[in-house]
Amino acid sequence: MLKKIIISSALALPLTLAVDAKSFEFPEEPPIGELSANVSYYTNYIWRGEEQTGGMSIQGGFDYSVNLVENYIDFYVGTWAANLNTNGFGMELDYYGGFTGAVPGIEDYLSYDAGLLYYDYPGASSQQPDGDDATGGSGTRSMEFLEYYGSVGISGLPADIGVSYYFGYSPTGFNGNYDYTYHNVSAEVPVPTTPFTLYGGVGFTDSDTDDNVTGAGFTDYKVGVSTSAFGLDWGLEYTGTSDYAASGVDEDTTAGGDHIVGYVSASF
Repeated sequence: MLKKIIISSALALPLTLAVDAKSFEFPEEPPIGELSANVSYYTNYIWRGEEQTGGMSIQGGFDYSVNLVENYIDFYVGTWAANLNTNGFGMELDYYGGFTGAVPGIEDYLSYDAGLLYYDYPGASSQQPDGDDATGGSGTRSMEFLEYYGSVGISGLPADIGVSYYFGYSPTGFNGNYDYTYHNVSAEVPVPTTPFTLYGGVGFTDSDTDDNVTGAGFTDYKVGVSTSAFGLDWGLEYTGTSDYAASGVDEDTTAGGDHIVGYVSASF
């Protein structure tokens, strides 16, 4: 009898597993935290005033966040990628992580964000330095670099205006742009009785590089309008630079200069 029970159980086990396998479904959300994704199409990729593609750019990424202290501290990590057509290579792949939230006591007015951002350029080779640099002139300039960043945002202002300040610092910077710093002040305001939002910003790039090869020490500007329709975000913006000289020629516009950019994006 025991033998018959064992055989019957063994025959029934595969059927049970088959039923369980068919009923298994992947969870729609992670058990802890939130996972999101985004994808965008840009007519041109402009990064802090500098042209990166000279044409269309497909961009997108994934983000994971988890709340540590409700309303006040969220931890997040993410990755983001875009195609490039400059400097002889064709892709930018970024990795980042940090903390964001609101300031206790004034959480309706002041928010913060701080973290690390690593810019990677897969397939890109290092370039030999021009003259002396932090390697003593005998090393190579690395295109990849790590940026430490922090920002604060102010809300609750009249007319629903939002203002933010961003600061980024990298010891090496892109292509040996040593002691690289970036400051940016931006604002946005919804247009009353319309679905449109106006936005703009001013940024300043600086570093110890003084050979005018990488466009150190220049200002970038941006103004634009955005809206949402058909489940997508749409926008049109103007970007410009001043005191930009990527090739040693004053006001060179090889990478800087004036550009009109349109985009459409989706978030999931």
